[in-house]
Amino acid sequence: MTMRRIFAAACLILCAVFGFTRPALAQDDPRAVLMRAAEAMGGLDRLQSLDSVVYTGFGQRAYFQGGGNITGDPMAPTKWQQLTDVQRTFDLGARDLPGGRALYQERWGQEFPFAGLFGMDFPRRQTVQSGELVLDHPLPALLAALHPDTRLGAVTQEDGLIVVGFQVDRTPAWIGMDPATHLPRFTRWVAPHPNLGDLTTTAWFSGYLPFDGVQLPMGLMQVLDWRGQVNLMFQVDSYRVNASAAQLPPFAQPIAAEPVRPPSTQVTQLSPGVWDVRVNGAGGAVVEFANRLVMFEAYGGEAQTLLRIDAANALVPGKRVEAVIVSHHHFDHTGGLRAAVSRGLEVISHRGNEGIIREMVERPATVFPDALARHPHPLRFTPVDEHMVLEDATRRLEIYRVIEHSHMPNAVFAYLPAERILLEGDLGDEAWQLHWWGSAYAANIRHYRIAPETNVPVHGAGPVPIEQVFANTRRQIAAAVEYCRNAEAGGRFVMGCPVQYDAEGAVPLEPR
Repeated sequence: MTMRRIFAAACLILCAVFGFTRPALAQDDPRAVLMRAAEAMGGLDRLQSLDSVVYTGFGQRAYFQGGGNITGDPMAPTKWQQLTDVQRTFDLGARDLPGGRALYQERWGQEFPFAGLFGMDFPRRQTVQSGELVLDHPLPALLAALHPDTRLGAVTQEDGLIVVGFQVDRTPAWIGMDPATHLPRFTRWVAPHPNLGDLTTTAWFSGYLPFDGVQLPMGLMQVLDWRGQVNLMFQVDSYRVNASAAQLPPFAQPIAAEPVRPPSTQVTQLSPGVWDVRVNGAGGAVVEFANRLVMFEAYGGEAQTLLRIDAANALVPGKRVEAVIVSHHHFDHTGGLRAAVSRGLEVISHRGNEGIIREMVERPATVFPDALARHPHPLRFTPVDEHMVLEDATRRLEIYRVIEHSHMPNAVFAYLPAERILLEGDLGDEAWQLHWWGSAYAANIRHYRIAPETNVPVHGAGPVPIEQVFANTRRQIAAAVEYCRNAEAGGRFVMGCPVQYDAEGAVPLEPR
């Protein structure tokens, strides 16, 4: 076999194994491919004549797209949100919008112990969707691709499917068709994500059935290009095509836009060289050393974190924030991490968070550039195992691994021994209604033999005395115990019940 044939065979094997795309037949122009898909779904005239399509069903959604698991380990169990009483109404008569618009209604609750009834009481919520938000269903996605204002891309093949690229506003998208049935098999689009840069979602469709002459899927799945994370598992249990107006929910009328107030930064000095810096009710401490400042947490998002950094950099002439301590990997607590790295900050966190933090920082943001894409810096990560000390002639800051905390096993907190100030994220929150890991605060104080007087939480209005932390914790644990008692009395057995801890430690086991 010649080297040329060996090379060609190797290329074919790689394409088969890794699913590389390759051009489709030259005669397959994109609109012709989409027209065949429309014909398979019921015919373009039929699809364009639809005023509304409603589906109902149930399913599960990944909490924080998989960024809220107990650790950042790719094999950590996924936390799910349960979706019930779901109804989605596609208003296809909105011809000016590619794909129309949708009213999405659902009840959801966390399938794990959560800190508030707001995550466990299944209230009915609704949102109005348009643009890329309706591309996760083949009907509006196909209509969006065929819209006169839509720019079509090339036709390719992927894993045996025929794929057409298109763009809705700034959103790049694709729709893949089964070559045998011509029905849409998947749609895909790119959207900005504060933690992950450009995030690509692929929505898969299965189990097509005819409804009033229109082929519609009964199974909906979403998979992310981050870790292959399944983001949605959904089963449709009914469709209605062109239901009477009396049966349809009203779309919420647009609320007159109020002037947008810029985020406000609050700076409170806690001690000489120690400040609490927060934006819109969340943040943390900034600590001065001889030659630099160190910030606790990159919470929220890009704008919030950059505001905190800028406010901190104005505190001491000639000193700037050069490091950020990240308590744990959860996506709300790392929403500003990419922004922090864009300023060249060193990242200090538990060693177990290094992998997921590197994933966040190293993902591209070329379609929707963020601060890190505009100002790229390599990640400088400093791992914490059990204990680390940042110290110079002016300050000592101790960083400890969090123990006895099921919400975040790979977490750290920080302590200023001279000032007796503790810095933490998710050890406590005055706004929590329920507390499922309430012994962690006291357990860490005992284990590390520290004596804090003031707690500076990431969540909340600001610093609180240690006595108030324990009072809040006892109240929240009591509420969780009562919640479990009422749930069991009603024949419901909720994840996390019965509560395993009080404010001091694990409660005695009861024979069951």
